[in-house]
Amino acid sequence: MKSVARRSLERAGYGVYRMSSEERSAIQRSSRRSPEAIFGADLPRLRELRARYAEVTLPIANHSAWAGKRGSGGHLGIGWGGVDLRTFRGHNAYVWSYGCFWSHGRLDAMATKLKYYVFAAQAKNKDALQLLRTLHEDGAFGCIAFSYPGIGKVSRDLLESVIQINFLHKYVNALGRDDLRVLDIGAGYGRMAHRMLEASSNIKSYTCVDAVPESTFLCEFYLKYRDLGGRAEVVPMDELEERLSSYDLALNIHSFSECTYAAIEWWLRKLKQLRVRYLMIVPNSPTRFLSTEVDGSRRDFAPLLKELGYELVAREPLFDDPEVREYMRVSDNMFLFDGRDRPA
Repeated sequence: MKSVARRSLERAGYGVYRMSSEERSAIQRSSRRSPEAIFGADLPRLRELRARYAEVTLPIANHSAWAGKRGSGGHLGIGWGGVDLRTFRGHNAYVWSYGCFWSHGRLDAMATKLKYYVFAAQAKNKDALQLLRTLHEDGAFGCIAFSYPGIGKVSRDLLESVIQINFLHKYVNALGRDDLRVLDIGAGYGRMAHRMLEASSNIKSYTCVDAVPESTFLCEFYLKYRDLGGRAEVVPMDELEERLSSYDLALNIHSFSECTYAAIEWWLRKLKQLRVRYLMIVPNSPTRFLSTEVDGSRRDFAPLLKELGYELVAREPLFDDPEVREYMRVSDNMFLFDGRDRPA
């Protein structure tokens, strides 16, 4: 009966797997509690942001990949695409914790734990800053994490952050300077803000923006939960024109790939207007910079980067070893652009 049920679900597009004890524990910790119990007095803020964002007419408000069904009214605990906000750090559109671990339509708990170990070993090899010793994972809000001797407790949130922060430090001295002002475009629940500010007390300012109201709500909540509310600001979409200022570095990690070309163009022109020198992009494609249009088509925005003077100065894969990239099924690349004005 189990086999019949599994095959029926797989034909319908669903994968079936046995949850690991780590995943089961992470989900149970948060899913037993109501949204009211988790978010408390902050919850009305979500309803407010949804109403405000619905009135915005900027190009960035026209969603494509993030245009799915979201909760409303009495369903404040459900976000875009049915994401359970109680487990916003679990396996969902914010962090695909199992994004690289499927095999033949199934997910095996032991294979997943092994692949996380490979992931952790790769992060350790690239961790010149020794962040794996100083950054910590507590598994809060449904985060799927595994513990290994000599490495500690890790999650995809932590491991990708460690690699990306090392990349930024290598090329822009991100943790070594005290004047760095960061703009995080498509910040989600605030993953990168949490990790960068945890890694360094020298960062001058960190601003998070997102065109999805649930993301803005979660980012505000999460940074306050991590006691970082005084070091980072979250700017709602309808306040961008008035509150954005000057920045040295802009981040866009798996966000432009989920936006329309018009939204990407709006942001890139805004960055030039604000004279943002460095731009880090992690696209969903290994080598191409493609938008996602409302009709599902893709459009190359690399010519726009060139037109606006953003020159590629650094590129590194998430995993250096091509065999590991194939094994993990992750071919992400980190790209750094320099947009400084150059002589004609």
